[in-house]
Amino acid sequence: MAESAYREQAGERAAAASAMLLLQLAASQAEIGPFARRGRETPQMATGLYRRAARLLSSTGRRP
Repeated sequence: MAESAYREQAGERAAAASAMLLLQLAASQAEIGPFARRGRETPQMATGLYRRAARLLSSTGRRP
């Protein structure tokens, strides 16, 4: 039973890490936050990129 709980926690950590990677990728592509060049891009652009990346992953059967 402890092994099952350990696997579940490891899966949750992997999902959280994947979500963080997608968020950083979206921010990088939108050039906002620490990735901003001129500050012209908006958080809405990052949200759109994040959602497109999440849809792409879900269409391949993977979970973010």
